[in-house]
Amino acid sequence: MSGKDSISRERLISKVEIGAAIHINSESGSFKYRTNLAGYNHGMLLTGLPSEKQLDLKDVDYPVLFAKGTSVVMRLIIDGVIYAFKSEVQDIHQRACKILMSQLPETIQMRRLREGVRYPCVLQANFLLGETKYRGVLTNISEGGCLLTMKPGSYTELIKTQMKNEKSTSLDVRFPFEEKDCTFDVKVKSVGGTGSSNLLIGLSYISEDQELEVVRKYLDFMQLEELSEYLL
Repeated sequence: MSGKDSISRERLISKVEIGAAIHINSESGSFKYRTNLAGYNHGMLLTGLPSEKQLDLKDVDYPVLFAKGTSVVMRLIIDGVIYAFKSEVQDIHQRACKILMSQLPETIQMRRLREGVRYPCVLQANFLLGETKYRGVLTNISEGGCLLTMKPGSYTELIKTQMKNEKSTSLDVRFPFEEKDCTFDVKVKSVGGTGSSNLLIGLSYISEDQELEVVRKYLDFMQLEELSEYLL
């Protein structure tokens, strides 16, 4: 498809940093997880092995699940580009640290991600109004903002007033892979669905760029899932 290209193994290694997030799944569909890049050595990619919780398995027999020759698909994102390749497990280490060793092919597929797209989601959120936090759900999200759905209440007019006066407030969001809520400064840009239906509150981020890194990581994950069928 258009926008699809490839890159050499050496060029990819020069771009990627140790600790970069990488998504791995078996071609058979027996496992799927997110981990981090641990290193590279003579054609071998070193990545962390997943925990039992990540695999949603009570007992993980690593030598069986990651037997030599097991086919896997790996994907990672660097500077707005997704890189994907097939690989085969070569070995695992479980002593000092849990490491998976797999082949890194000489050619890796690449495709630039879309920008500014809102992705559907279901993320718990708490919206601050005055000194009270109200619970809602994010139903879509992008790099610039999100849509918060809340039940209508006495606070509806206060939300409209905040929008009219362009006052900022805060939003707490629980993202996957994060152990605690992430807080952003936001402004109300639109209020819809008033009446008997749910409130639809359009929000834009005004937080510092560093604070929004978790949003970009989540969007990367969403795009990895969406684009997986087009790669390989």
